[in-house]
Amino acid sequence: MRKTTYFWLFVFGCFAKIQAQTPDEQAFEAAIKLPHTATKAQTALQIGRSWEGKPYAAHTLEQTPEALVCNLQAFDCYTFIESVVALTLTATRTKPQLADYQHFLQKLRYRNGRINGYESRLHYFLEWIQQAKQNGYLRDVTRELGGKPVQKNIDFMTKHQLLYPAMTTAKTTQTMAEVEQKLSNTIWYYIPKNEAKSYEYKLQDGDIVAFTSGKAGLDFNHEGLVVIKKGRAYLLHASTNHRRVLLTTEPLLVYLAQIKHHNGMVVLRFD
Repeated sequence: MRKTTYFWLFVFGCFAKIQAQTPDEQAFEAAIKLPHTATKAQTALQIGRSWEGKPYAAHTLEQTPEALVCNLQAFDCYTFIESVVALTLTATRTKPQLADYQHFLQKLRYRNGRINGYESRLHYFLEWIQQAKQNGYLRDVTRELGGKPVQKNIDFMTKHQLLYPAMTTAKTTQTMAEVEQKLSNTIWYYIPKNEAKSYEYKLQDGDIVAFTSGKAGLDFNHEGLVVIKKGRAYLLHASTNHRRVLLTTEPLLVYLAQIKHHNGMVVLRFD
């Protein structure tokens, strides 16, 4: 009788553990269990495509005090790319764990991987790119593809503080002003919108494309993954207009041409 009792306690205990998994833990497990692929780019695409249909949600990272938010249920364009990259890097581990994903996510999202208030988050995608390159996670291949140099005054956040409720202290504002000055002094490379057609054949499955902004003071408007179909590049992204993660029905170049405030693109690639 005692053995039988122990058996059922064990069964119910295991069941309770399974039931106790959060939706994000379940999403993590599902992503990690996707079939093994030969390259990080293919892994990124598998993960990204498995999230098609998931809802678009903005401002999912905003909380006080600042802490690491792991949300695999809904995305904006930035958190979609960030989550795909973090999970792709996690999948390369021998025994990938949720803690590995959290580690990579923090290393991608926060300056030098350290959480120290709202201002420690990499709000500008240009800075995010710089840190991802420094960490060896991604390569910016825009220049080698033939991109053109650009230097832009970046000050959107400090000039539009009402859009960012967390920018309420002098320390936060000062730190962001210093970040903006550093980015403004940076020369980087982009593919101009009116020349993008000449570069489509150079894009690869699983590339990350970031669309540069024509708005004053802003670096990028939007990000997504490249999917190649029948020789044409398409965009897998968390769409603001469609309110979900989807693959565009029109080629990436058509999408780019339709968006007035996109004036070019930057291309990132997994090693």
